[in-house]
Order: sequence, then structure tokens, then C-alpha cells
Amino acid sequence: MAGPQGHSRLPQRALGSLFLAGATIGLVSLLLPHSPKADVAGLYSNVALAFTAGVVLWVVGARIPYWVLHLTLGAGTLVIARAILLSGDKVSFYSVWFIWVGLYAFYFFRRPAAAAHVAFVALVYAAVLAHTGANSPFARWLTTVTTLVVAGVLIETLVRRARHEANAAAANATRMAKIAQVAHELAGVSDSAAARPALCAAAAQVTRAEGVALWEPTSDGSALMLTGTSGWTPLQRVIPFAGPPAGAPQAFTTGHVASGSEESRQGGCLWQPILRDKASIAVLAIYWKSAGTLEDPAVLSLVDLLASEAAVTLERVGLLARLETVARTDELTGLPNRRAWQEELPRELGRAGRMAEPLCVAMLDLDYFKQYNDERGHQAGDRLLKEVAGAWSSELRATDILARYGGEEFALALPACGMSDALVVVERLRAAIPGGESCSAGIACWDRHETAVELLERADTALYEAKRSGRDQTFVTSGAKLG
Repeated sequence: MAGPQGHSRLPQRALGSLFLAGATIGLVSLLLPHSPKADVAGLYSNVALAFTAGVVLWVVGARIPYWVLHLTLGAGTLVIARAILLSGDKVSFYSVWFIWVGLYAFYFFRRPAAAAHVAFVALVYAAVLAHTGANSPFARWLTTVTTLVVAGVLIETLVRRARHEANAAAANATRMAKIAQVAHELAGVSDSAAARPALCAAAAQVTRAEGVALWEPTSDGSALMLTGTSGWTPLQRVIPFAGPPAGAPQAFTTGHVASGSEESRQGGCLWQPILRDKASIAVLAIYWKSAGTLEDPAVLSLVDLLASEAAVTLERVGLLARLETVARTDELTGLPNRRAWQEELPRELGRAGRMAEPLCVAMLDLDYFKQYNDERGHQAGDRLLKEVAGAWSSELRATDILARYGGEEFALALPACGMSDALVVVERLRAAIPGGESCSAGIACWDRHETAVELLERADTALYEAKRSGRDQTFVTSGAKLG
């Protein structure tokens, strides 16, 4: 910056304050006993000049250009010299004010400009000493100028340090603001699948990276799997821990930051471990076009903060996913519950419609279950429900959906399965009931127009007919009976 450093009005007011302080001290010195050789009228005019300059600097303020401050400070040096000459003393206390010039110059101006003001003070003071005929003029000159320089350099050093710390604090505040914004954005993401790309996108934005990738351990813990990306995407989707040395596995296993480059691209990469309770749970890989970015401490600090936010986000979405699973799972049997069934059946209808495939739904109800509970106790009834759920699950495909609809009633969806095949499956389930118990069943095949509720109502009607007709049998919506 070419002009004085600091707030736009501070340099003017600071210089104005120096003039006012000097004028006040000068006025007081005239009211106190002083040298009989002093030019009192001249000194009063000096006081008037200083007061005028101080008031103008305060009133006009920021409208004064910076170059005028240099001229005003130079004029102040001449006013001090004039005060020394008019004081009538060979050793005047007014010379102390030269130090004020140096302190101001080193605080508000850059070093070359400050040095120029100090050089001007040195020349002016040398001329004053030569004119007054003071004793040991060189020693006095050297002491004053050296003190001025030392004080100026000291104040400049302190100012530089203070400004550096202020800039560092401002940069840190900016980083924290970015992280706070990322945290706010991620807090609104509850879906686990959406949270990971959102996390990578946020990291890429705040670090200005070419790409960001999120690596998480596979279910068997043998490798790291790519679970989220933004921008440039790594060619590998899975990195085995037992494979060749790589940045992501190294960062995960050691829990420390790793840096380097990908073989498939130029630039730099930082692998930041994401820790929870001091244990690695994932790795955030950040890719930049320039490897020099890895040497920026501010960027490294920002990535470390991002890793902390990533840990919170992954823990939160993981917890939400677990809570969602619990909310959709029957506690006793481990099967999907009624809520999950009501969410899944419309999806299956949509899929069957897109694929032009049949879809059958069955309702199954254990016969005489209340009597079973009354005779053997509720614990025995719970065991029977668990055994039925386990036996039936082992008879079904991975694509079939078996849910505990309520009490002893179960709902079954059979995708890509026509009525004849559905009858075979249901009969196989009825035969698999443990302990010699029986159940009744009703089956409906989707007509490609009705809603999930209407389809389930038809299957439930068929179940009612099976029970009304004596139980331990299967009915279909056409009224046909099997069993």
C-alpha cells in the first residue's frame, strides 16, 4: 500500500493529536519559567501553527490525501526545529519531539518512507545544532537520531507482529466461517447416500480443490471403498489394504495425514484421516492442480477442520440410518414391520409397472394363535413367531419381501411371480411352519391399475375367506381354494 497503513481516518487523527499535544506542551512551557533569550512571540506563533494543523487534521479527517500527510509531517519537523532555535537554549527539550516524528513515520508509513522522514530529521537537527553552537553537537545529534531510529524500528517490529497476528486471526475466522457454513449445509442432509457426495462437494468448495473423494472401509475390513466424490474422480473404486502402498490406506491405518500425487494425474493430493474416538473411520482425499498447495499451512488447517466436520456428519447420518432401520424393523422377528411394508409395496408396484412383470401379494395368518398363547404362554407364542419368520425367510428369494404386518399376521410380496407360482410359494411356506402349527393365506395378483392399498385389501379379503371356510388353507381373490 502506497499510503499510510491502518484505518482511513486514524493516520490523520494521530498526526493531529501529535500537533495538538506539542502545541499544548509548548504553551505550558511559555507559561512556566523559561530562558530570557527565548523569542516568546515566535514561540507563540509556533504554538498557533501547531494548534491550527492539529485542528485541521481532526476536522478534515479522511479527506486529506496521504501525500499531504507526508508534507505535514515534514512541516512538523521544521516547526520543531524552529521551536529549538527560538527557545534561546543551546540544549532545548523541544528536540525530544523529533522522536515523535520517527515513531509516527514507522507506525503509519512503509519502511522506505519512514527512513526518508528520519533522514530529513537528521539533516534538520544537524543544521539546528550547527546554528545554535551547542556543546558536543555530534554526540547530541548521534544520541537523538540513534534513539529515533531504534524506537522507530522497535515500533515497526511490534506493528508488523500485531498486524501479522491480526491477519492470522482474520484468516482463522474466515476458515471457521467456511466450516460453519459447511456444517450448516450438511446438517440439513439426513439421507446417508446424499450426505457423502454433499460432504465432498462442500470440501471441494472451501478448499478450492479440483476434486474430493471419500474412502470408507468395506464391510469385511479388507479394503477401502469409494463412497463419495466431487469433481475429479479416482480411477480405482476399491483399494485393498494388502495391495501396493497407497495414500488412502496409509492415512487410514496410521491415522496421520499423507500427501503426494496420484499416478493417473498431475498435481498434489492430501489424504486426511477422519477420526472418531482417535480411530480412523474414513479418509478424505483432496486433489489440487498444483502440488504447491500442500505447503500452505492455512489449507492444511482447513482440511483438518473439514475432517472433524466430516466425522460428525458421518456419525450423524449413520445414527439416522440405524434409527431408520430400527423404526422399519419388527423387534421380535427382525422382519420389516408394517411401516416398512407400506413404504416398500408402492415401490414394488412401480417397479413391476416399469418392468412389465407380474406381482403377487399374500396375507398369511397363523391359525388359533390366541389359543396357542393362552395354553402355552406368551413367551412360547413369541418363540413360534420367531421360528416362523426364520423358516419362511429361508424359503424365499432375496427379492421377495416378507413383513410382520401385525400380531400373528404376515404380508408377502412376490415380484416377477404369477398366480400359479405364488400359490406354490405360499404352500411351501405353510408346510414349513414348525411345531405342527398351521396358517391361512390369501393371495391377490396385481391388475396393473389398482393402488397398493387396493391390492392388499383384495389379498386380505381372500385371507378372510380362507379363515371363514375352516382355516389351514389358501384362497385367491377369484375365490379359488388350494389346500
